[in-house]
Order: sequence, then structure tokens, then C-alpha cells
Amino acid sequence: MTGIKRKALISIALLSLFCGGNLCLADSKEIARDGVYIAYKNGIVRDTGTGLEWIAGPDSDTPWEEAKSWVETLNIGKGWRMPKMGELEGLYKEGSGKRNMTPFLKTNGWWVWSEDFKEATPPHNMAWNFSFYYGTGRWNFSDESTDRRAFAVRPITK
Repeated sequence: MTGIKRKALISIALLSLFCGGNLCLADSKEIARDGVYIAYKNGIVRDTGTGLEWIAGPDSDTPWEEAKSWVETLNIGKGWRMPKMGELEGLYKEGSGKRNMTPFLKTNGWWVWSEDFKEATPPHNMAWNFSFYYGTGRWNFSDESTDRRAFAVRPITK
């Protein structure tokens, strides 16, 4: 088991223990605002402009499959998925925070994986990722992990 999977499983177990598998109302307290973004104690960042909620994954180098696995096992409410390229492009704001996005999404990586994946010539498959350094996306080997991160997104829940 890789380090990111172990960290994710521990996080999920703790959230399940304290939250009963659902959104922790005690942790959903608003802690800060930044324009259209609202940060909550539980790590969720709400974008009131797009109607999406975001959460940044573990801040470590992550290949696409591990990013996908982390999103699929996220247990802070329901409805999480990997972001689409247009959604990642919508987060990009040159000069905002340390990574050209709201500082509420805490990451030291410059690239975030999208849901877009395609099988290619073995042993490498390809996945689309977005660079918050350059403000553009590109296909990359899905097993590449250097500076890649996982984000999860969902529509705002009532």
C-alpha cells in the first residue's frame, strides 16, 4: 500500500468514525471568505460563482490512478468526482494565492489531474492534467506523479 493510500484510508476511517459517513455538521462551519470562495473547517471550499464545492487531496506527488482512488473513497458527504478540464480552468486565477488559485485549496503542487483518461500504448496510459503554473492543460502519462495532485469536486449540496 502506498503512502497516499494509507493516509487516505486513515482519513476516511476517522471521518467515518466521527461523521457517521456523512458531512460533519460540526466541521462545516465557515472559517473564511475570498471573493466567491468560502472555506469551511472540514476542508471544503465552496465556489458560489460556479455552484461547485472543492476539496484538495493529500499534498504529495500522486499518479492518476491514486488520484482517482482517493476521490472515489472520499467520505465527506456524497457526490464527489474528479474535475473536468473546464472546471480546473475555472479555478485558475493568475496571481491568486501561491498557486494561481484561491489560497483555500491548499497544495504545493502545480498540476491537478482531471477525469479525462485514455488508454495508450502499454505500459503508459494517458490522462489530462491542468497546470496552475502555466494556466493550460495537457495529456500526460497517467503513472507520472511528480508535482501532480488530486482534487475532488461536486455540485453544491443543499
